[in-house]
Amino acid sequence: MKIIKHSILILGLLVLQGCSEETLTQRPDHVISENLVLNSVEKLDKLLIGTYNEVSRNTYLGRVLYKRAAVKGPDFRFVKTTFNPRDYESIAYKYEESANNSGSCEELWRQSFKAINNLNLIINNIESAEGNEAAKQEILGEALGLRGMVYFDLARTFAYPWIKAGASSQGLPLKLSSEEVVVDRSTLGQTYDQILLDLHSAHDLLGENTWEQGSTKYITKTGIKALMARVYLYKQDWENALKYAKEVIAARGEEFLMGVDSYVFDDFNSESLFELSITSQNSLGSNGLGAQFDVKDGGQGDVIATETFVNLLGAYENDPRAALLEEDKEGTQQAFVKYTNRSDGGGLSAHNIPVLRLSEMFLIAAEAAAHGAGGGEPEAQDFLNTLIKNRTTNFAAHQTNETGEALKEKIAEERRRELALEGHGVYDFIRRGKDIVRPVDEHMNTGVDAANLNIQASDNRTICPIPASEIEASGMQQTEGY
Repeated sequence: MKIIKHSILILGLLVLQGCSEETLTQRPDHVISENLVLNSVEKLDKLLIGTYNEVSRNTYLGRVLYKRAAVKGPDFRFVKTTFNPRDYESIAYKYEESANNSGSCEELWRQSFKAINNLNLIINNIESAEGNEAAKQEILGEALGLRGMVYFDLARTFAYPWIKAGASSQGLPLKLSSEEVVVDRSTLGQTYDQILLDLHSAHDLLGENTWEQGSTKYITKTGIKALMARVYLYKQDWENALKYAKEVIAARGEEFLMGVDSYVFDDFNSESLFELSITSQNSLGSNGLGAQFDVKDGGQGDVIATETFVNLLGAYENDPRAALLEEDKEGTQQAFVKYTNRSDGGGLSAHNIPVLRLSEMFLIAAEAAAHGAGGGEPEAQDFLNTLIKNRTTNFAAHQTNETGEALKEKIAEERRRELALEGHGVYDFIRRGKDIVRPVDEHMNTGVDAANLNIQASDNRTICPIPASEIEASGMQQTEGY
């Protein structure tokens, strides 16, 4: 990993955040004292806020990861226009990633480690910094939680899923200090151990949620529990996945689920557990997430739903998720507009980015129970039915009573409906070992070779290769299969 000079990094973040009168002044004026920044709780807090913004950039959660997750699965595709999609993004859709042509994977890798380097500076220096002890604990807890989240997103993107080879599979280079250079890859087991260590440490440091409007723009104690439920699900630790999902549900129960008449993705809605705050200062406009799926007001709208997904949304009477379908570039009703621009005219990505929602916790609890955790299949049915009851006006006709594999598939289908365009998509297929099937008639004239439409879950092209520039610079071992 290339080491970023601390002074340059911190100076850049402080300038970007517009510190105005709080900007450090020294003699000579252009010199920033690294120690003065790293030894100040106030300045480290600004670095943390800046890192939330880094996570929301278009090269991470603000576009690349969510868009990649969508187009590599069966539910979304690029439109037939000539201007869009960007060539480097269509590489993922076409399953044409290679070590020397990894498309947007390289951007995601670099942006993720940029965020990790910032978080390491905070984690390594907060204890000795001058300032309020309670503030130190909060800052450290949030930084550890975010680092665990970023490493998890890297693991599910650049390493094979747990189901393929378990703990012995290739993991990530674990850079845990701003001073160290790491080129050796850990095992996947070691990677998950570090992710969970960060999350458990964060959980112990953070105080209880206040649930004030807007408080979930930061990672909170309940947000950490939700993230742990997700991580344990990917690790196939069903008991712990159920445990933490149920703890979130206990803190934020069924009454906070959006319903048939209240299914609106406003900022900080009732289901919000953690979402990235987007304002006029950090909105990416037409380059951000919302503009990728919405063609209105100058949006690019280059990703639309397939017939497969439209049919999924038509399964229930009056499913509010089907109401999110709007007219697309091709003149059909297959633009799935989950991210609604809150500003008039421009700024199509002026909307918050949901990272963790209450609906996901009911689905995690259902899947974990369906695999034998807790009360088993009856409990799984209860969790799934709770969600379905809030997604149709005819619950009696769609109540779940399936068992075995049929129940697991029903849960997986509900995840596709509920969590579409929220960074799950293809990840849900490969972590379950399910092949991706894309009907030819749904992907005509999109530039995809018919030979690349159906992909086995174990195919190396379901995950990103380590960027060639990183391999060349560090000598790191490339991912098996590339």
